[in-house]
Amino acid sequence: MQPRDPRMLGEQYGLLLAATVLTVGIFAFDLTTHPVFSRSLIALAIWLMALLIARQRRTERKLREKSRDALKHLHQTGLEAAERRHAEEALRRSVKDLEDIKWALDQSTIVATTDRMGTITYANDQFCAISKYSREELIGQNHRIVNSGYHPREFFQHMWRTIASGQKWHAEIRNRAKDGSFYWVDTTIVPFLDEHRRPYQYIAIRHDVTERKRIEAELREQAALKRLGEMAAVVAHELKNPLAGLRGALEIIGRRQSRDSSDLRIINEMVMRIDSLNQMVQDLLLFARPTPPKIAPVSMGAIVRETTALLTADPEMRGVTVEMTGTDPIVPADAGMMKGVLLNLLMNAAQAMGRQGRIAVSLLASNGQCEISVADHGPGIPEDVRDKIFDPFFTTKHRGTGLGLSVARRTVEMHGGTIRFECPGQGGTVMTVSLPLARQV
Repeated sequence: MQPRDPRMLGEQYGLLLAATVLTVGIFAFDLTTHPVFSRSLIALAIWLMALLIARQRRTERKLREKSRDALKHLHQTGLEAAERRHAEEALRRSVKDLEDIKWALDQSTIVATTDRMGTITYANDQFCAISKYSREELIGQNHRIVNSGYHPREFFQHMWRTIASGQKWHAEIRNRAKDGSFYWVDTTIVPFLDEHRRPYQYIAIRHDVTERKRIEAELREQAALKRLGEMAAVVAHELKNPLAGLRGALEIIGRRQSRDSSDLRIINEMVMRIDSLNQMVQDLLLFARPTPPKIAPVSMGAIVRETTALLTADPEMRGVTVEMTGTDPIVPADAGMMKGVLLNLLMNAAQAMGRQGRIAVSLLASNGQCEISVADHGPGIPEDVRDKIFDPFFTTKHRGTGLGLSVARRTVEMHGGTIRFECPGQGGTVMTVSLPLARQV
């Protein structure tokens, strides 16, 4: 209950005192002696009492009104406090929901945000893991830091036109990680728009699809190999026998020429061209219809020595030396196939050095794997073709089928191994074949 106004209480007490004094005065005087004065006092007392009652009622009415206003104010304040608590709770739940959504996205997807100029402002742990860059290395950069060079400029120009117009964009992109490896991501970019419907920020949500792309590539390669095998059979049938007959005839003609004959040089060149064409057909058959390996325990040291002897027996390779270091691991493999793989790597190394220089071959057995590394001192593989060197029919040589490394990789994979390469900063190329070691009984 609210306290009364002191001024109003003073007026009421004053009137009450005056009425009391008059009443006492009425009884103090003799009414018969002073009849007029007594009646005046009585009238004044009655008037004061009436005024006092009126004032009292007005005061009580004002107090009731103030009480109602106070109760109304308290009720309104309570409602506002309840509404504020409800709003705060709804806001807290919304923030918690957003935090949960962000956590779920960070656990399952690759997320990055950029400003409207494309500068990275946020990168989650998944982005750092797949790109192999730290968060500090990514923030402040743009996505050119992971550009693999695979997609044409028009590809990204279309992307920017789409998101700058306020529309979402979706595609699959091949990126390059910090260590030079490539990965594929299914990418969706969504623009955040301001009150003028203009983008002020972009969020990129990606999913790693590298494994799916690898499987798709293998399926396409298998389908292509099936068609290639059919074609290779026809080519082999139509070319091998005529080539063998033509080569034999040229050899007979060559033997009839004198050593200083100018025609002999031409005949020998023709024989070399026929041999090259015959090897091309052979490579095509081997690539299209690989034969299953005949597995047996093989000394990789012996394989390296025998293959080195084949290489250095070629007169064109007189300026090449091969140095072998390491252990002599035993590997379950097809010896003939392994010689073919190693001879291809040695030939590539020698040709990269202009058939002059030293090739280092090292053998290492560790953690159940045998690693055979072939290192040359040539100029190295150009960066723009490094992702293509294992592609069928790709070659940088004047002569060649472009199947050598493709066949080598296929052969190694048939043995449960892998083949990789690196180009050190000081130059040269190192090709490394990893094969499982023979199990110890």
